[in-house]
Amino acid sequence: MTKQTILAVLCVAALAAAGCDDGGGDSDGGTTPGMDGGGPPPGTDGGPPPGTDGGGPPPGTDGGGGCVPTFEICGDHIDQNCDGRDTSCGNTDGDFFDACRPGESPPACDCDDSDPTIYPGGAESCNGKDDDCDGRIDEIAACCPACAGMTERADVCTEAGACVCSTEGAGDAPCAAGLSCCSSGCVDTQTDFGNCGLCESACTNQADTCSGGTCHCGTGPACDCDIMCVAGACSGGGCG
Repeated sequence: MTKQTILAVLCVAALAAAGCDDGGGDSDGGTTPGMDGGGPPPGTDGGPPPGTDGGGPPPGTDGGGGCVPTFEICGDHIDQNCDGRDTSCGNTDGDFFDACRPGESPPACDCDDSDPTIYPGGAESCNGKDDDCDGRIDEIAACCPACAGMTERADVCTEAGACVCSTEGAGDAPCAAGLSCCSSGCVDTQTDFGNCGLCESACTNQADTCSGGTCHCGTGPACDCDIMCVAGACSGGGCG
């Protein structure tokens, strides 16, 4: 057997072991599907699976788990344009305050953008609504029967219906310990001349100080009858 014949036999044996066509016989001259040099296996497009290296990213991502910007829809609590927050639907009620978005709160935005009478800093009224967007409803003294006779400047109606004073006339904190809520605000009835001993119990010109909840003229008691207290002393005269 010649050298050329031996090489031919070995080549045929190698091709047969690999299961590939050798170009002879009934073959059409192509390679076996799925083998190197051939087309993709039947039923596939030859491309990598979606989301794998070489393929496109899964829908809605950039391939690395990030956000893919799309058209933003306001007020749906979804960040479509990838700016970190949902876009406000704007000022739909015409009160110049945009509607609050998730994570926002008054006074930066409108707590109810469907009602033009409700907005941060609005005038509170007795209507069962949070007109001023401060998280409270009907908190003004006018809505509180317990505040009758007191000045609205100093009075606040609590959720329980109690009337309390603000510390400065503009806030909403109760009076500090030792102070009473009177029509003029938070006062110490032990020393306040206009509310001596009790709210609205004012000393007259027969006294010049309030001490211990009692009106005094100087270091003594208040003057009798119509005698005026002048410079810490009763000015003279008597009763009758």
